Amino acid sequence: MLKITRRDFVNSTLAGAGATLLTAPAPAPLARAGLRRPAPPPALPEGWYGFGGVGDYASSHGNTPEAVAQAHAIRQGAYDQAGADWVDTGEFYDLVIVGAGMAGLGAAYEFAAMPKTARCLILDNHPVFGGESKQNEFEVKGQRLTAPQGANGFSIPPVATEEPAYAVGDAYYYDRLGAPREFTYSDPAPEAASIRFGNDNYGFVHWLRDRIDVSHFYKPRTPGQAARHVVNVWDNRLQDLPLPERARVDLLTWNETRKRPHGEEGLGPWLDSMSCKHYLEKILGLDPAVTAYVDPIIADAMGSACDVTSAFAMFNVGLPGFKGYRDDHIDNRHSFPGGNTGFARYFIKRIMPHAIAGRDAFADIINGDIRFDQLDRPDQPVRLRLSSTVVRVEHNSREPSRSDWAWVSYARGGKVYRLRARAVIMASGGWVNKHVVKDLPEAQRAAFDSFNHAAFLVANVALNNWEFMWRLGVSACRYEGEFGFACNLRRPMVVGDRRSPLAPREPAVLTFYVPMFTPGRAAAEQGNIGRLELFSTPYAGYERQIIRQLEELFAASGFKAERDIAGIVLNRWGHAYLMPEPGFFFGRDGKAPARQTASQRHGRIGFGHSEFRGLQHWGPAASEGRRAFNDLRHFL
Repeated sequence: MLKITRRDFVNSTLAGAGATLLTAPAPAPLARAGLRRPAPPPALPEGWYGFGGVGDYASSHGNTPEAVAQAHAIRQGAYDQAGADWVDTGEFYDLVIVGAGMAGLGAAYEFAAMPKTARCLILDNHPVFGGESKQNEFEVKGQRLTAPQGANGFSIPPVATEEPAYAVGDAYYYDRLGAPREFTYSDPAPEAASIRFGNDNYGFVHWLRDRIDVSHFYKPRTPGQAARHVVNVWDNRLQDLPLPERARVDLLTWNETRKRPHGEEGLGPWLDSMSCKHYLEKILGLDPAVTAYVDPIIADAMGSACDVTSAFAMFNVGLPGFKGYRDDHIDNRHSFPGGNTGFARYFIKRIMPHAIAGRDAFADIINGDIRFDQLDRPDQPVRLRLSSTVVRVEHNSREPSRSDWAWVSYARGGKVYRLRARAVIMASGGWVNKHVVKDLPEAQRAAFDSFNHAAFLVANVALNNWEFMWRLGVSACRYEGEFGFACNLRRPMVVGDRRSPLAPREPAVLTFYVPMFTPGRAAAEQGNIGRLELFSTPYAGYERQIIRQLEELFAASGFKAERDIAGIVLNRWGHAYLMPEPGFFFGRDGKAPARQTASQRHGRIGFGHSEFRGLQHWGPAASEGRRAFNDLRHFL
């Protein structure tokens, strides 16, 4: 089977402006028509980016307007020919890494172990490193609040060994980076001591539902009914849910079944031959209501709905339906204050120790200021150049096998620069690689073309208080509504002298992870529809949606937007997830999966990105960077 483990997975100012937001015009309704071709490049609406919080990450929350503009310029062919005004920097590096997300940092970590005479440059298109592992920070009532922009959540892995199962994911890096194996979290105030909180923004959705207090909010379905919250529905075997009896019975069956509809041998390829929807409804014989319940959960993890997602993905992330094959118990989850930003900072500290202020200690690595002036120093073996979008990569010979180097061109500050590299790792996604690498073989380009990517939005809402949730006795909520499908308050991790309170009258961050999926549409259409919405909705439009959603959920328990909201940051990711469709993991009709072709080395250019795993998590992503580095090691 593919070496991806459940442990790896389940392992990215409003203050005083409430009245303005409540009277801002709503965004025009978006057409939900199917888009079979890539959506046209959008003209971002005025005020699209919005408030970014405070601290080092304030200028880089989600895709920046500059990153969006450059990505569409690349796709439109603006850099198909080298310009006469492009500036040759005269630089020559042993290795250039395109992208400072987890894959790029994993490759740089391996390079840093080489003799110090070798030189490496990382180029990233955002103002801060980390890819989707960045954070938002707020200052509310004298408290510094931190929340993830995207990737978050991990389980502490077993101590790494040389066994392959450990060497491909979290365990390989966890001890090498020096991350702690024990953590401290803020205790709830006495009045909230009975409420159970999750440590991350995923576990409450299903995996840890029995250890976190979650409400399910239901709107009236017939005249005379009142909207209501049903708390901890699984504790009472769903008896309190206002659903038809068949739906309740089949949800319990999904959660508990130990059926073995296929033997152990060949289970992975068999599951990969069908969608999650097919497995649930045709193999297990469950009601479509189960699929509807699972849709947002699988989209939260994979980006797409059950009807276009491989059933192997559902097996791989530890969802029910497979107890006959394995124990789906999940250990307790953890999350650094900024989510997997913590791992990105650990990588940077190991690669360039002076780039984060403070000692080589957990609190300093997580809390220390980024020393931006230390990232691109010419006297260090690994350099990092931010706000630099790579727009063109090509070998210096028409025959890559005979090339001596590759040209790397990048846009920065309105100019395009060129430099040379003995080897290049494209640690960026296939949606851009297929346009940037100009001499890419057609078979590899076609493999990248077969990939479909999902848009995703993470909204962090800084609250002056969360009494409206305390009154309900919950820390999380799932619902059907205008904005997203779930939100939660995490239990804050204590890091050094930063200890956020966990009291109902104190500030906190309420986080919404919002997958953009459209059941019934092809995967490409689901991705395009989501990106159209993401790029067309102004900041004020999403603020209005968030406020209306919070009022619907919590007005009855005391929520008032103008009093309770201190700030909102939107993190928009246009290509957050690769959608692993049936056949993605193991291939179909006797053909190798496209991911194998797409990830092959091309001359002096290697490819490493989490999308090749179909499971976008920090450890496997870094391992992809390591694999790409090893593909090119003989050139260095």
